[in-house]
Amino acid sequence: MKTTPSQDNGGPDVASPCTGVCRLDLSRICIGCGRTADEIGRWTTLDSVAKANVVAKSRQRLDSTRHAFTLVELLVVIGIIALLMGLLLPAVQSAREAMRRIQCANNLKQVGLGFHNYHSVYRKFPTGGAGVVSATNPAIREMWRPSWGSVLLPFLEQQALYEELNLDTPYVDAVNHAGGAKLVPTYLCPSAPQLESTRPNGDTPWSDVQFGRTDYGGNYGERGLRCAPHGSCRNDYSDIGITDGVGRGVLLFGKDPQIGLRDIFDGASQTIVVGEAPEGLHSIWIGHKNLFDQSAPINARVKSGTTWSSCAPSLKSRHGDYCDFGQEFHSYHPGGSNFLMVDGSVRFVTEQLDLKTFAALLSRRGGELISDF
Repeated sequence: MKTTPSQDNGGPDVASPCTGVCRLDLSRICIGCGRTADEIGRWTTLDSVAKANVVAKSRQRLDSTRHAFTLVELLVVIGIIALLMGLLLPAVQSAREAMRRIQCANNLKQVGLGFHNYHSVYRKFPTGGAGVVSATNPAIREMWRPSWGSVLLPFLEQQALYEELNLDTPYVDAVNHAGGAKLVPTYLCPSAPQLESTRPNGDTPWSDVQFGRTDYGGNYGERGLRCAPHGSCRNDYSDIGITDGVGRGVLLFGKDPQIGLRDIFDGASQTIVVGEAPEGLHSIWIGHKNLFDQSAPINARVKSGTTWSSCAPSLKSRHGDYCDFGQEFHSYHPGGSNFLMVDGSVRFVTEQLDLKTFAALLSRRGGELISDF
């Protein structure tokens, strides 16, 4: 057995000739090394401490060698992170779109409240576009009238902007350029592209005049649809028995074509007054052309400006030629669009909605019976 120095009261070192465990006789003295039991206890305690120190130093050396991940461990961690991101990102994007769709619906509810406050004052809804011929520029036709989006401003907490406009003149007059170029937050859908703050009017000689855009358009009525090449697509819904219903909507052209609740024969909860229509050629809140005579399914697409790609809906806005009239309701929400009903409620109408039902929702006096949509 190894020699361990004794530290008790400065005594002499105690040598242990035993090669194993000490064996004590009846007098508590080891028969091998001659030490007493007390001496053996001091030696054993000191030896245990020495062994513990050796173990601790070994662990320190082991810990000092594991200061970083191995390559395999690093790759496993990266793979797990990538997998989690792949699972979570679609969920995050879906949640964000759900919130944008809710905000869009809230905007339409505010518009609906404005419509009903207007109706409470005037006993009718605003016209789709009204005004007078310009006295200074005969080239400006009577059709150049401020739209429903203009006259609703005081009922949407936009009194200051309303006072910047002169609605006794056509909206394209210079006096309306500054105010008409401003954006109204209530008229914007958060899911629609926000790259352009204004868009051109789209008509000569004022095509270079910029006006504030809107993502919502008024319902002028339904119009025929055919899945046919350009030139023949402006037909009735003859294949499904729907006739042209332009002018049977709620917001119409004219000096005083205003519709009231008394004129909504099909029911206020089953008649559309405003729907989503971002990026349309005439999607400006001040202009008289912000009305839509629907001629296609919700979110339908025109292919290459020549033919309907399909009667089946698809999520794209219209660009190019759409048979000279087809500014349709559409949105950037997956699966459908938000619509404001005459009663002030907002419904999300899916792309798969039956065309007959959709046409019935666009008519205020079609006499159709709609169970649900």
